[in-house]
Amino acid sequence: AKQMIQQGLAFMDDTPQEQMKTERANRQDSKHRNQAPEEALKYFDLMCSGSPEGAVFCLRAKIDMKSNNGTMRDPVLYRQNLTPHHRSGTKYKAYPTYDL
Repeated sequence: AKQMIQQGLAFMDDTPQEQMKTERANRQDSKHRNQAPEEALKYFDLMCSGSPEGAVFCLRAKIDMKSNNGTMRDPVLYRQNLTPHHRSGTKYKAYPTYDL
């Protein structure tokens, strides 16, 4: 995830979920899509820390907001999840998503 951010292939977004859904349906870029990698890394670390401030952020892939395939419109890759994992317990605070 961090490598994708550093290469400019992903960004951190705090857009509310319903607004994000509308923007994706309308093929509209997020206001955070062009954020600097340094800023995105700061927010990624905040999300992974488990803090309430980090809970509003998710990591999104920069793919193609103009695609006819809605799942290719900058999908969410990681979200904060504070539920203890059955194997790693509370070691990690953010996990990959499978909801495109």
